[in-house]
Amino acid sequence: MTDFYVGYIDPPPPRTRRFLRRVALATLAAAAVAAAIFALGHRDLPAAHFEFGHVRTFEGFVVADPYPSLLVPGDPAFSRYLLTAPGKFGADDLVASVVGRAATLQGTLAHRDGQAMIQVEPGTVASRETVEPPPRVPEVDLGTRRVEGEIVGSKCYLGVMNPGSGVTHRACATVCIRGGVPPLLEVRRADGGREGIVLAGSGGEAIGDRLEGLIATPVGMTGRLVRRGETTFLFVDPGEIRRLR
Repeated sequence: MTDFYVGYIDPPPPRTRRFLRRVALATLAAAAVAAAIFALGHRDLPAAHFEFGHVRTFEGFVVADPYPSLLVPGDPAFSRYLLTAPGKFGADDLVASVVGRAATLQGTLAHRDGQAMIQVEPGTVASRETVEPPPRVPEVDLGTRRVEGEIVGSKCYLGVMNPGSGVTHRACATVCIRGGVPPLLEVRRADGGREGIVLAGSGGEAIGDRLEGLIATPVGMTGRLVRRGETTFLFVDPGEIRRLR
């Protein structure tokens, strides 16, 4: 006779107990294996940080070469901070009145692997009196190079979102770069780490509005590589940038 078991009336018969025990053990084993597979396949997030809600005051010299940046002489952590506005916009309008001058501003810091960006608070930018001369940033021309990588929006890449690269981030990066956020070319260094190279036109101009269709996908390009202080720039003709697949 086939065992018939109603859970809320009687204890299960021996054969049903054995069956349930085997099912429970198999389910636990399958769950453990699945958890191990997911853990092994998980990609570690980069050490990128955004100090959300923590607005600081910064002092330095504002330049636009071609993207707005704050140069801080003697800063122990960073010598150049890229500048952006809140949302998906560049900071050109916010700092236009102080370009080439000493200034103070308030904003929120994002940083990753020695590179940094400030999201500037509107209405906080002001020129300041100083006897210090503008910083002389050492420049090293590294020559014409062939470089491959992925074009990303600097704001998210440096910490506002994590990860700030890859195809799932394409729409966000495209809107940011179109809005004036400086574009970076993420490349892999010889030591296995990654670096964001600032992309500019061959004449030193901003090129964010000419990168449509090239963002968040593998690309290759040839241009003039220049090291300014701790920041690397690649000056390239956007028309010569090619998708690799």
